[in-house]
Amino acid sequence: MGGAQFIGRVVSNRMQKTVVVAVDYMAYLPKLKTYEKRTSKHFAHADGDHADLDIGDLVRIQWAQRMSKHKHYKVTEVLRKARVYSPEVGAAAAAAREGAAEGQRDAVAVAEAGAAAAAERLRALRELYGQRIAAGGGGSSGGGGAGAAAAEGGGGGDGAGSQGVSGGS
Repeated sequence: MGGAQFIGRVVSNRMQKTVVVAVDYMAYLPKLKTYEKRTSKHFAHADGDHADLDIGDLVRIQWAQRMSKHKHYKVTEVLRKARVYSPEVGAAAAAAREGAAEGQRDAVAVAEAGAAAAAERLRALRELYGQRIAAGGGGSSGGGGAGAAAAEGGGGGDGAGSQGVSGGS
């Protein structure tokens, strides 16, 4: 399949099935006997496997038959995905930094302890759920939720039980 191929960075993904790709190149200036960096923007068709492109992704585009007034390229490959900010990851990192400052432990240890505590709470909740399904009481809503968890001595409720378990490690 012939045609020009470029590697560029996605700078806009606001349109449906179309992304704007910025391609950098060097242009020689004979009068100054030097090169300067220039950027050209190409509209590229992103459909199917490449429909979920984010700003900052590094992509390969290839010339294709004209699809609209401005769109002459299609995305053939995603070379590298951009690191997009996620509120959940940011909150976890901030909590790890705060916990590290208070407990004088490094952020990795705090994050591992938090993950272990969450896994323990999840295991206890799954066990409780399995017991309720086996007993035939899975359809009740509210009612005996906290009381049943307290009677079994397992995690759940306010999470105090699971913090006591993971606090010793």
